[in-house]
Formats: sequence, C-alpha cells, structure tokens
Amino acid sequence: MTDDYDFHGTHPASPRPDAMPVRWTLVQRRPDRARVRGYTCECQSLIFEDCRAGGQGFIRRYDRSVVPWVIAESPRVKVGEAETLWRQLINGEAR
Repeated sequence: MTDDYDFHGTHPASPRPDAMPVRWTLVQRRPDRARVRGYTCECQSLIFEDCRAGGQGFIRRYDRSVVPWVIAESPRVKVGEAETLWRQLINGEAR
C-alpha cells in the first residue's frame, strides 16, 4: 500500500529584491527554551520558527546547509511585532 499524502509544511516565499533585512544574532550556545507557535517546512535547509518567551516574540532561524547548523534569532520584540515579522518572512517581504 502506498501513501499519496504530502506532509509538507509552510514554505516561505523567496525574498523579494526589496525585502527588509532582519538583524539576525547568532546563538552561541544551546538556544533558550521558547514556545514555538509556527514553523516552516523541514524539507528545506533554511527553517524558521515563530517563538515566544518571557512575554516577547522572536523568530529563530536554522541554517542546515552547513555542519554544524547555524542558529540565529531576530531581536526579541512585542508579540504583535513578532507576528508581523513572521508574516513578512513567509511572504518574502523580509530576509
């Protein structure tokens, strides 16, 4: 029996030429605990997580194209601002 289901998650759009740059900060040690509210598909080498911690929101980025993986985070901001950034990344309006 074969499974014809496609279990892919959200794929962000490619960044547009006018996409807003995000100030990513490298995580030097194991990332702090955070509640993950959303994430992009695991089939890609660049994965994003929409995170919450301590009443703030931020985006965590995993670059799996290198070994060891490079983990970076956006600035921690108000939850509404983090939700806006998440939508911008998904729509290709931020990079």
